Amino acid sequence: MTGKMATCAWLAAVTALMAGCASTGIKRTEKVQSTVKETRTELADAKKSISETLETLNSLQLAGTTLSDTYPEFKKQVKAVTADAKKLKENSIALQKAGQAKFEAWNAQLQEIQDESLRQSSMKRMKEAQAEHEKLLSLIKQAENVMDPFVSNLNDIVKYLDLDLSREGIKSISGLGGPIRKANKSGQKVLEWIDEVTKELARYESKPTS
Repeated sequence: MTGKMATCAWLAAVTALMAGCASTGIKRTEKVQSTVKETRTELADAKKSISETLETLNSLQLAGTTLSDTYPEFKKQVKAVTADAKKLKENSIALQKAGQAKFEAWNAQLQEIQDESLRQSSMKRMKEAQAEHEKLLSLIKQAENVMDPFVSNLNDIVKYLDLDLSREGIKSISGLGGPIRKANKSGQKVLEWIDEVTKELARYESKPTS
């Protein structure tokens, strides 16, 4: 192989390698973005489910409500909210893993940059992106602490009413500080958290570092 041909072959190999690394970086970023989008969708679904569940729960206390018709719907909604809580926890773990893979690859790649100023610039960008990601992740990780008390309240109510689905049974858990009041309070906290996370997700997606 002549010197010119060898040089061309070397350049082709370097170009292919760089293209492969860029492609891998793009795919890892797309994985993070995909998980963020999925989380946003799950949050919207969860908000709708929670609002509907609380509405049905409170309707059980109304004199005109037919318990035999409304209670089965409430149980179905509680099951859906429980599933939503599990999915949000899974999304939190998925986002953590996707971010870890992205930043580990970024760090490994920037170590191969020979130009010091270029390497420092890349490191600065990486740290900024990591800070944004960690801020979002810490908020999403609150899913367990926020959702679990609410889901627990709902399931306790289901267990209780399974044994005593009557006006008196509902009245006994409807007072101040009772399970229904607790479910409304913890549910409102979840809805506020969802709004906060949704806002942060939108801000995160709008940034070039995301």
